[in-house]
Amino acid sequence: MARKKSLGFSRFEFYWVISVIGVIAVIGIHRYSKLGEEVQRFGFEVLAQNFSAAVYNHRSRWILAQQRDNYLLRIDKSLVQFSLQGWPLAVLNNEPAYTRVTLSSCLSLWKGFLQNPPAISIDGSDAYGSRAYHLSLKTENLCHFEWMQDSSGGFYFEYSPVSGGVSIHTSPNVKNS
Repeated sequence: MARKKSLGFSRFEFYWVISVIGVIAVIGIHRYSKLGEEVQRFGFEVLAQNFSAAVYNHRSRWILAQQRDNYLLRIDKSLVQFSLQGWPLAVLNNEPAYTRVTLSSCLSLWKGFLQNPPAISIDGSDAYGSRAYHLSLKTENLCHFEWMQDSSGGFYFEYSPVSGGVSIHTSPNVKNS
């Protein structure tokens, strides 16, 4: 008697194929989530570089305008206040000039220097920590802009209107993989 060929899978082959597909899916999902984190990190680094470029652009405009005695300069329809050293201190929008670095002056730079800036929460406010971006003053003359990756930490950059320095950092508790 001739035996008919079976064209289907046995149960063992079926379960084995499903298991392999499951393992591949788990690996793919893990890599996809890591890729998403990397894209967010890169986005924050680009944001920090754009902020830095704006700082140096405004500084060069202040120097070219020879504003040695005047610390206010109209640039692109905005009134920009400079520190005594000639670095941007604030973007003024119908408010009086600042006498020192404050959360408000740092926020005005965030909003004035970045095109479509992301929403940011401010240290000391009820909404602090409710957004991905946070603003605080770590020292008296240092604007601290932070992006929280998750509850374990994130990245930040700092800007000093006294020295003009913009530095990008990774929080010590973030594990790079």
